[in-house]
Amino acid sequence: MSPRVSIIIVKYQAEKELAACLASLKNYHVIVVDNNKINRGYAVGNNLGAKQAKSEYLLILNPDTVVSPGAIESLTSFLDSHPKAGIVAPLLLDPSGRPYPLQGTRELTPLTGLFALSFLNRLPNPISRRYWLADWDKKDPCQVDVVPGTAFLIRRNLFNRIGRFDEKFFLYFEESDLCRRVRLKGWEIYMYPPAKIMHHWGASTPKSPRIQAIFSASRFYYFRKHFGLFWAVVVHLVCSFSLLWTAIILGTFLRFYRLPSLMPFIGDQAWFYLSARDALLGRGLPLLGITASITWLHQGPLWTYFLVPLIAHPVLPAVFTSVLGVVSVYLIYFLGGWSASLLLATLPLAVLQSRMPYHTSLIPLISIIYFLLLRRRRDFLAGLFLGFLYQLHLLTFIFWPLLFLRLRPRQIAGFLLGILPFLIVGPVQTFGIFAWIAKHALTGFGGSTISTAYLVVLLVPAILIASWFLNRLPKLFRILLIMIYLGFSIWNLEFTLGPSFSSRLSLSKAIFSQSRTTDPELVMDGPGSKFRSYSMPYEYLVWRLSRSTPPSGTHSRFLIHESSQTFEVLK
Repeated sequence: MSPRVSIIIVKYQAEKELAACLASLKNYHVIVVDNNKINRGYAVGNNLGAKQAKSEYLLILNPDTVVSPGAIESLTSFLDSHPKAGIVAPLLLDPSGRPYPLQGTRELTPLTGLFALSFLNRLPNPISRRYWLADWDKKDPCQVDVVPGTAFLIRRNLFNRIGRFDEKFFLYFEESDLCRRVRLKGWEIYMYPPAKIMHHWGASTPKSPRIQAIFSASRFYYFRKHFGLFWAVVVHLVCSFSLLWTAIILGTFLRFYRLPSLMPFIGDQAWFYLSARDALLGRGLPLLGITASITWLHQGPLWTYFLVPLIAHPVLPAVFTSVLGVVSVYLIYFLGGWSASLLLATLPLAVLQSRMPYHTSLIPLISIIYFLLLRRRRDFLAGLFLGFLYQLHLLTFIFWPLLFLRLRPRQIAGFLLGILPFLIVGPVQTFGIFAWIAKHALTGFGGSTISTAYLVVLLVPAILIASWFLNRLPKLFRILLIMIYLGFSIWNLEFTLGPSFSSRLSLSKAIFSQSRTTDPELVMDGPGSKFRSYSMPYEYLVWRLSRSTPPSGTHSRFLIHESSQTFEVLK
């Protein structure tokens, strides 16, 4: 004879709590679904358990609970005596024996979601009070719309008839979805205080950025499923307004503040611009970018490919990299939480790199995407983005050992595709960085310069390490440290390098007005004049000006004084 109640427990970690739970269930039919090796999610786990059950009722139960004597019998008797009731849930107690203040709710709609699941819940309002059943004394049975997913009894036939749990919910909001479908079938749902279960809140789902991300994704799916995409987006935006949104707003402001006039525009940037110009004029896509500080090696051509459709206006690439910088602030949240987002949003180096359309500007975003793909075991894509990183800066070879942590053919294939231009050029370009490192290691790196580009390579790992430490501090202390940091970093922010873009553009217009050719000879003075790229910002800007207006001047050679933003005509 099959038991009347089958208890389904989905286990993920929480080993000690599960042992205590099972000890309180010695005389019952218990089905434990082990999610430790492969975490299928809470909904999938419960559905797997339900397929094994042959009983009249199913008790969905978290592993971090202890069932009071007689609680299951009380719940069973309630459903026996209430034929219209499809679900009944016990009263949840904390370890000290006091009822949790929030358990059981009214229907989750866009209106209740906006007020009860967002910062608006902290403000006194009748919508939140009604949703959270604030007036329920937790002594008498109460008809509700949604019960906690921690513990509830449901008729097995009803559970199967409505299609069980929606397995697109990995964790959270699956009970809201299930209860909604139960009520739409005409069944009633109750909280029943005489039945009591103790719950170690959060023991089975420890807080982390990943868990918070899963919560947000499940909330979004619930509202999209039942109320459409529009309301899903609205609720998501309002409910997500937090320290993450503070980081996004602050990061957006710092990256776009006076960008058209203060955009950094140094020589090596313009070198890439000119390379993209040549490709745009039909001279072919290059297999290499500009030379690195290692003069016999080149950066990859990836940034040149991005520039080709963007150089119609010189500021447009800066808008592009600034947008990607804001995207990076959002995505790093899923690796390091809101502290990582705030650090990336305001770090002077990160802000300047986002505002400067350069091959290193993409490194933070590509690094974040690479780490996310690596964590999610998307082998081919992870390898591909690792290859992209090497194209953006040769020093990113320091990430190559990560290939061997999960050495898979798909990852290697993706990586080789990512560095394909280097492979076509030859092994010297592909692996020459190691010869450079060996040479300088033997000489103690004497005379080497530390470029900010090197620091950009390490930016994301450094932020993730810093946020790892910050996330283990008490929240108040963490916020205090970050506030001190914000004051220091914003005080030391620089929005440009050297003369502003607007001043370089004005000087280029003055030169062009006196030039009789689209390609005048530009001679620079000053400490940087020994580098060929020093004059390239003006070469690009004069060329761009010539695209709309033919030259009409009388001179072809100019001496530019960069420091004073003046020039002389050379005969």
